[in-house]
Amino acid sequence: MPSRLPAFPSLRAFEATARLGSVTRAAAELGVSQPAVSQQLRQLEALLEQPLLRRTGGGIVLTAAGELYAARLRRAFDELRGATDELLASGADARVLTLSLLATFAQRWLIPRLAGFQRAHPELEVRLLTTSRPVDLAREDVDLSIRTGAGHWPGCRADFLIENRIFPVASTALLTRRPVQQPADLRGHVLLRVEAEPRARDWQRWLAAAGVPALEPRGWLTFASSSHAIEAAIAGLGVAIGHTPFVIDGLAAGRLAAPLALEVGGEGDFFLVAARTRADRRKIARFRDWLLAERRARPNPSAAD
Repeated sequence: MPSRLPAFPSLRAFEATARLGSVTRAAAELGVSQPAVSQQLRQLEALLEQPLLRRTGGGIVLTAAGELYAARLRRAFDELRGATDELLASGADARVLTLSLLATFAQRWLIPRLAGFQRAHPELEVRLLTTSRPVDLAREDVDLSIRTGAGHWPGCRADFLIENRIFPVASTALLTRRPVQQPADLRGHVLLRVEAEPRARDWQRWLAAAGVPALEPRGWLTFASSSHAIEAAIAGLGVAIGHTPFVIDGLAAGRLAAPLALEVGGEGDFFLVAARTRADRRKIARFRDWLLAERRARPNPSAAD
C-alpha cells in the first residue's frame, strides 16, 4: 500500500494545536482563523482514519495515537528548523548572536566581561535581549539564554555558569558607621527590597534562615529591580539582598561588603542554555566556549583590572 503523506498545513495545524493545547492559540500562532485550523484537523483525522484529539470543557486532550503522532511530528519539525538554521548560518545570520537574559544579570555580570569576547571574535556581533519572559529557543530567533533553575530544560543543552546565593550587602562606609555583626543588628538599618517576583521574597527567606523572621528594621525602601536596589546599597542608602552574580564584582572592587556569613540558596543557579538542535552551531559554540573559559579563568574582572 503506498504511503499517504498528509498536507503540510494539516501537519502544522496539528503540531501547533498539540503543543499549545488550544485551537484558538494555534490559529493565532499560525496567523489563520480558528475554523481553518479545525478544518485542517478534521482533514488530517479523516486521512489517518482515527481521532487524534478530543475536545473537552477544559480545552483539547490528545488521544493515545495523537500523543504518539504529536511527539514524532515535534521531532520532525525540530529537524526542519535545524536544517533551515544551518542554511541561514551561511549568511548574515552567522554574524549575529542573540542572547536572552535578565537585565540585572546583563548589567552586573555579563557586560563587564563582554569586551573579552569582542576581542577574541570581532567577526561576531552579540545582541542582548533583556527580558524576564521565558524564551522558546527551538522556535524563536534567539540563539542562547541565561536562565535560573536546576539545569534541566526539555530539548535543551544547559551548561552551569554561576552559583546563585543570596545574602545581605551594603556599602563599607555604611557598615563602618553602623556595624552589622549579627542578624539582629539589621534592626538599626533601612532594608532595601525589590517589589518584583520572585525577588520580593528574598528578605523574607533570608531572615527566616537567619532565625529572625519577625525582624522589624528601621525602615524599608522599595525598588523595581535588583539593579536599582544594589545601586542604592552602593550609595549607602541601606542594606540590600545580593544575588551572587549581581554583587560579585562590587564585592571584589570594595564598593560593597557582605557583613554576615549566612548565605541562602537562590531560586536556582544560572545556566547558559541552547536548543539541542542549534547547540553545535559555530557562533553558539564559540560564545559558549569563551564564556565558560572566562568564568573559570577570571570570575571577578574588577579584582584583576
